[in-house]
Amino acid sequence: MKTFATLLMCCFVSLASWGQSGISLYHLNNETFQGNNMNPAFIPDGKVFLGLPVLSGVMVDLNATASYNDLQTIDDEGTKVYDFDKIVSQSKDKNYLGVESEISTFYLGFRPKATMAFSVFVRERIAARGFYSHDAADFIWNGNKNYVGKSVDLSTTLVDARYYREYGIGLWKSFPKNKLDVGVRVKFLNGMISAISDSDFDGRIMVSDDNYQHTLSLSHARVNTAGINLIENGNEGDLESHLISNNNLGFGIDVGVNWRINEKFSTSLAINDLGFINWKTDPENYWVADTTFSFDGLNLKDSDNIVDAIKDSLINRLQDSISYESYSSGLNTSAYASGSYHLSRRDMVTATISSHIVQGNFRMLYALGYTRKFGNILSVSGNVIRKPQQGFDVGLATAVNLGALQLYAASDQIIKVWNTPEASSFDIRFGINFIFGRSKVKADAKDNRKDLQHESPYGKGAKVEKSDGLYWIVPKQKPRPVYNDHPEFSDK
Repeated sequence: MKTFATLLMCCFVSLASWGQSGISLYHLNNETFQGNNMNPAFIPDGKVFLGLPVLSGVMVDLNATASYNDLQTIDDEGTKVYDFDKIVSQSKDKNYLGVESEISTFYLGFRPKATMAFSVFVRERIAARGFYSHDAADFIWNGNKNYVGKSVDLSTTLVDARYYREYGIGLWKSFPKNKLDVGVRVKFLNGMISAISDSDFDGRIMVSDDNYQHTLSLSHARVNTAGINLIENGNEGDLESHLISNNNLGFGIDVGVNWRINEKFSTSLAINDLGFINWKTDPENYWVADTTFSFDGLNLKDSDNIVDAIKDSLINRLQDSISYESYSSGLNTSAYASGSYHLSRRDMVTATISSHIVQGNFRMLYALGYTRKFGNILSVSGNVIRKPQQGFDVGLATAVNLGALQLYAASDQIIKVWNTPEASSFDIRFGINFIFGRSKVKADAKDNRKDLQHESPYGKGAKVEKSDGLYWIVPKQKPRPVYNDHPEFSDK
C-alpha cells in the first residue's frame, strides 16, 4: 500500500503533460518523415529516408496547472518551499499531471516508385500522467470546512504511467487518379514499465452535517504495475536485460488518409495508437477491496510529512492487498482531422482538430495555421493553437533542406515559454534527417500522372515511350512507300 499511496501523491505534486503536441509540425504535412508519426499518409518527396538514433527525433512535452513560480515560494527564513495553498487555489475542476517524451531510435524508408513507399522504425514512448479534481485537493489540504453536508468526488483521481518501445513497419500508397494518399503503420510493442490505475475507479467522501463524521466509499481502487519491482529491488543486470527485451508484448496500428479534393481544397484524417499491451513480466497489483467506512477528518496543512500523514490517518484503516497477476492496457489513442485551403502551390491555410484519450478522458486541441514553402530549401508553418488547460498560444515549425540533409524544429508554444519560471507548459520537437532522391521522385511523378494518360492510337503492338497528355512520343517511323506503279494513287 505504500507504493499505492506514493503513486497517488505523485499525481498531486508532479508536473503535467498531455500527449497532444506537435500540431505545428503536423501542419508541415509531408515535409518531414516525422509527420508520418501523426498521419501515416504523409511521406516526403524522396527515394530513401534515414533517421539515426536520437539525432532524428526528440520530443518533450509538459502541460501543468501551475508554473515553477507557483509551485515554490520563499518562507520567512528565506528557504524555498512548496506553496500548496497556491497550487490548490489555482487548480481547476479537472486537472491532469505528468510528463511525456518520445525518442526516435531508428527510421528507414524507401520509395521504389512514385506511388508507393515502405518504412521500418523503432521508437521509445515514455509518459506519466495523473488526474485529480479541485475538490479532492482542497479537501485533503484544507480539511472539511467547505464540504460539510456535501460529497467529495474522488473518481477523477487516476494515474497512467508507462514506458514502451514500438517496432513498426509502414506502407504508404498513392492513388493519383483519385487524388488520394493512404498510409498504414503496424507496430509490435514491448512494454518496459507501467503503473496504471483502474479506469472504473469510483470513490467519494461524505461529510455529515450532524457530527462531522467522514464516510469513505471506494470501488475498483486498484493500481496495476509492471517493471517497478525491478527498479526498486532488482540488480543492474536484470534491469538491463528487461529494458532490452521482455514478455510484455502488444500490438498497435496507425491509419491515415490525405485527399486532394481539387486544386484549392484538401483534407486529411488520422487515427493513431489503436492497440494494447499485455503486461506479463514482473506484474504487481495494489488494490483495496470495495469498502465503505467512517474516519476522522484529514488535514495536511500543518503536517511535516504528507505521505506519512495520509498513511497514519487513513491508509492504515484500509484493508489492502498485493497480487501478482498479468494485465492488459489499451493504448492512449489520438486522432487528427484537418482541412486545408491552398492559396497557391506553395501556400496553404490549415485548420485542425485533435483529440487524445487517456483513461477514458478526452481533451481537444484546436489550431489554425499558415504554411509556406520557399522553393525546395525552406518550409515554415505559423499557427495559433488552443491547448487543453493552457488557452491560446503561437506555434512555429520549420524544415531546412541542405541537399540530402534536413534540419527541423517545432514548438506549439512560443510566447509563454520565453518567461520560463512563469510558464506552466513546454513543448519542443527537433532533429536531423537524411532524405535522398527528391528530384528523382518528382520526375517520376510527372511521368506517371494517370489523369494525363490515354490509349495509344498506334495499337498495343506499337512501341510507345511515354505520354505528355497530348501527344504520344514514338520511335522514328520508316518512310512510307512510293506508289509509282499504281496509277490509282497518282495525282494525274
